[in-house]
Amino acid sequence: EELTETQRLQVETSLNGTQLVTPEDIRVFLKKLTYPLYFLDFETMQQAIPEYEGTKPYQQVTFQYSLHWIEEEGGELKHSEFLGDSVHDPRRALAEQLCKDIPKGVCTTAYNKGFECGRLKELADVYPDFRDHLLDIRDHIVDLIEPFRQKMVYLPEMNGSFSIKHVLPSLHPDDPQLNYANLDGTVHNGGEAMAIYPLIATMTPADAVAARESLLKYCCLDTYAMVKVWEKLIEMAV
Repeated sequence: EELTETQRLQVETSLNGTQLVTPEDIRVFLKKLTYPLYFLDFETMQQAIPEYEGTKPYQQVTFQYSLHWIEEEGGELKHSEFLGDSVHDPRRALAEQLCKDIPKGVCTTAYNKGFECGRLKELADVYPDFRDHLLDIRDHIVDLIEPFRQKMVYLPEMNGSFSIKHVLPSLHPDDPQLNYANLDGTVHNGGEAMAIYPLIATMTPADAVAARESLLKYCCLDTYAMVKVWEKLIEMAV
C-alpha cells in the first residue's frame, strides 16, 4: 500500500530518530504575525433539542472563549475570557465582549482556524450590530496549524497528527503546566467542556462553581498552548 506524504514522513522520522525543521519557511510564516498579537479559542455545545431562540438541532452554540495577547515584542502576556451562565443564551454577551477585547484590524491567531472563523460568521449573521467587527476579526485570523500542516515542522512525537494535542507535547515534552491531564477538575478536552456546560444550571452552587472553574482553566490552557507553540516556532526560525 502506497504511503501518503505524511505517513512517509512519519515512518522516516520515527525510524531515523530525526526531525524536519525548515527555518526559512518558518520565518516566512512568522512574518504574517504582527503586534498586537492575539490568540483565540472558542468552546461550543450542540443540543439535540435547541434551547435558544433561532438555533437548530445540533447547531454549534458558542458559549466560551479564551484570549491571550501581547501588545508589542517583548511585552507582557495578557489574558481575557468569557463564559456564559448556562441559563441564558450566551452568544450576544460573548460577541459584545469579544468586540471589546479584540480591536479591528489586528492580527489574531487560531489553531485550525476554520472552527473559529465559522463561529464568528454565525455570530455576525445573528447580531448585525456586531457584524462588521466580528467579520473583521475573522478576516485577520492567521492559522497557527499552518507550519505543521505544510511540513515546515515535523517531529516523530507528533505520530502523524497536526492536532495541538499532539504538537504541543512534542514541542514541550515533560512540561507539567502544558499537560491537559494535569488540569484540576472534570474538563480536560473539548468533548467534556461541551457536555458539562449545559448541566451547570442544575448543579448545586458548589458544584457549579467547580465546573465553571474547570471550564475556564481548560479553555485558558488552549490559548496558552498556542502561545507556547508560537514561541517555539520563533526559536526554530533562528
